[in-house]
Amino acid sequence: MTGAGRNAPCPCGSGLKFKKCCLGKETAAAGVYTESERREALDELFRFAARAEFAGDREVARLGFWADRLDHLSQDELNDLFGLGQSQAGFQEWFTFDFRLAVGRTPVELFLERHGARLRSGVRRYLERMRRTHLRPYEIIAVRLDEGLDLLDLWANKRISVRERLATREVVQWEVLAARVVLGPGGEPVMDGQPYRYPPSAKDSVMKAVRRSLRAIARRFPDHDETMRFKRIGALFHVLWLDEVALRPRPALVTPEGDALLFAKVMFDVLDPGALRTALDGHPALDRQSDDTYAWLEKVEPVSDSARRRRRPAIMLGSQRVRPGDEDARRTLGTFALDGDRLVLEAISKARAARGRKLVEQIAGRAVKFRATRYETVERAMERRRAEPRDQVPAEVQARVVGEFFERHYRAWLDERLPALGNRTPREAAGLASARPRVIALLKQMESMAERDRRAGRVAYDFGWMWAALGLDRPG
Repeated sequence: MTGAGRNAPCPCGSGLKFKKCCLGKETAAAGVYTESERREALDELFRFAARAEFAGDREVARLGFWADRLDHLSQDELNDLFGLGQSQAGFQEWFTFDFRLAVGRTPVELFLERHGARLRSGVRRYLERMRRTHLRPYEIIAVRLDEGLDLLDLWANKRISVRERLATREVVQWEVLAARVVLGPGGEPVMDGQPYRYPPSAKDSVMKAVRRSLRAIARRFPDHDETMRFKRIGALFHVLWLDEVALRPRPALVTPEGDALLFAKVMFDVLDPGALRTALDGHPALDRQSDDTYAWLEKVEPVSDSARRRRRPAIMLGSQRVRPGDEDARRTLGTFALDGDRLVLEAISKARAARGRKLVEQIAGRAVKFRATRYETVERAMERRRAEPRDQVPAEVQARVVGEFFERHYRAWLDERLPALGNRTPREAAGLASARPRVIALLKQMESMAERDRRAGRVAYDFGWMWAALGLDRPG
């Protein structure tokens, strides 16, 4: 039994009270349907919905399901997208259970009207339950491996536990789901169908779109109850999945100057080592390091808030010697290394490589002779790295080294100014009511990524201490 009170919201997520939704169905029998009856019900229903008489309805439905997201995709992109299977399954389920045909009914309602009398009781009871379901947004609060999920209904702000096995191996805490929840054979909530999964960072945009769409539906169909309104926006969850997951472009990797990331090596023959060393030691932009290399540095100019907002979304690479905002902030443009009779500059863009070559030729003169410049894309560098033989470092050594790096990085991270927080530090933002939700969203995103690393056998950092350090109560 579910343990829900008669006047409590129905655990199936319909938005109705339990007594007006699934209470009667739950008490019909100890096991209201079997898994074989469920499969039989779906097979018959999907065949019914695929009939030629609904061809016009299906075409109208497809236009709303895909919106205009396919208009600008190449054939290869289309093949990749359709190969995922998510969209095909999602369309079939949404069209069958939620889409209103020209006759004013959903395919499942029409199927039950025409053929319900001949169906086995378990098949009919399953379809009656599914008829009331709809896609609804949830946040994963906890994952109980091979057992179930604890979810937060993001619309009703209520927690619900669902029995689930397979999904517990695929999803992680703080991910967002658009899922169809129904009372299972044993009278407890289960997820049925194929949910849409979104990263934790998509939560705000998903809910903003849901609230806006439900308001529009309420104005257009004031007589609809909550279930009918959610059914009306069912295709929205697919469009959001396309935008946030399937068709989301990779972030551009750029330098702080806005140039595309590209690994560059500029090589010179050394003709006069003494003169070259004197030139390198004497230049104010070159900082000699303990390993006898030279860091090529540049002062960081302050960036106004308005200019920062105008920048296109990107991941900016290029280390800084001190935190942004300090008067003497400098970033590293590249590294010069003397290797016998060779001087090599390593930089991360064509523009930096060209500037570095010009710098060397200006300060060293005839002490060097330019030989060549080589470029390598990020993708190629990653492929080469994977193909190279590696020394076998014991796992415990790797874990210790990576763990120590994470510890230093994230302890300092609390006091780093972040563009995502309006150029505030996490400590500062956590103390502001207006910025605190963004800090919480960042922590959830980092915890979700760490859990994926842990499941993949990689070193994963434990962010548990950070909530208290920022004065935040950890949700869940």
